This record gives sequence, structure tokens and C-alpha cells, in this order.
Amino acid sequence: MVYSSSLLAIEEGKIRTKLHTIFGLYLTPQEAFNMKTRMDDEVLLVDIRSRAELKYVGASPLIDANIPARFIHPDFKWSDRVSSYRTLENDHFVEDFEKLLGIKNRNKETPIILICQSGSRVPRAAESLHEAGFQKVYSQYQGFEGIKAKTGILEGKRLVNGWKNAGLPWSYRLKKEAMYFNFDSTRPAADK
Repeated sequence: MVYSSSLLAIEEGKIRTKLHTIFGLYLTPQEAFNMKTRMDDEVLLVDIRSRAELKYVGASPLIDANIPARFIHPDFKWSDRVSSYRTLENDHFVEDFEKLLGIKNRNKETPIILICQSGSRVPRAAESLHEAGFQKVYSQYQGFEGIKAKTGILEGKRLVNGWKNAGLPWSYRLKKEAMYFNFDSTRPAADK
């Protein structure tokens, strides 16, 4: 089944500029869910959040892989700018995606949907994949948790849009076959 990207993707002008990607392909959580359930293995849904985020926040049972774009800094360095622990880029991000393609018997023309916490990590991840020759990368631009409420008693909580807030399937029980250790290109296949 082939879907036209122009029929599925949100118009870029409706997306916050900081969430724009080099591909210009954006999906709401419901559209990402529909695309994944209709196309199944013809499209890969990849969660690029850290392993800790999946463990403590949950994930969609539909993800094909967790390939973190960033890791918590091993020295637990602090960032005053964001009032949280600093992170480091995954230096093997593209290689991890290439390992995923090999495992799934897919190629760089396979449509990929990226999802992170709020959509902010996807632009850089999409750029890395574009530079490596990937052809069609969608952004589920609202993320898994959505964005923070700006006012009210729940100000600062991630309650505005996002996969979880759309009522789409998610769980704290993670699928072992979709976890990062399967796609970490620096680890031997038997080292699980």
C-alpha cells in the first residue's frame, strides 16, 4: 500500500519553526498511528528518546525501535539553562539506524516516523538521516508527551497535544525486541 506524503503530512506553515525538518514531512499523533497501523512493516516508527525516558514515561507498543538521539551525560553533569542533567549526542545514531534497516530487511527509501518527547529532537535527527541518504523521514511533531501547559494549576506539565494525550496506545511495559540494545551498532549481536 502506497501513501502519498502530500496526503498525509501537515502543511509546514502550521508547524512551529523550531520543529521544521529538512524533509518537511509532519504528522499528528493520530496520523502517525494511522500510517503505522495501515502500513505496518512498510513504515518504521522509531522513538528517539533516551532509554530512561521509555522506562519511566512509557512508550507506544507500535514502535519498531528505540534509537536514542541523545544520552544522559555519564558524569551526570548539570545544565542550569534547562535545570536538568546534560545530555550527549549519540555519535552512532546513523549507524544504529542502518543496523535497524538491516535487521528489518529495509533500505533508506523506507518511510520512517520519528517521535521524541515533544518534537524538539526530531529536526536534528532528521538532518543526520538526510545527510546519510535516508529518503523519507516524517516527524510526529507533537512528540510522545506533548508540550508543557503555559498557564493554570498544571503549568509546566506536558498536557498539551502529544501521543499520550491523544489517547493512543502506550504502556510502561516495553517490547524487548524494540529496545536499543538490539540496534546499538557498537555492541555485538550476541551481547544482549
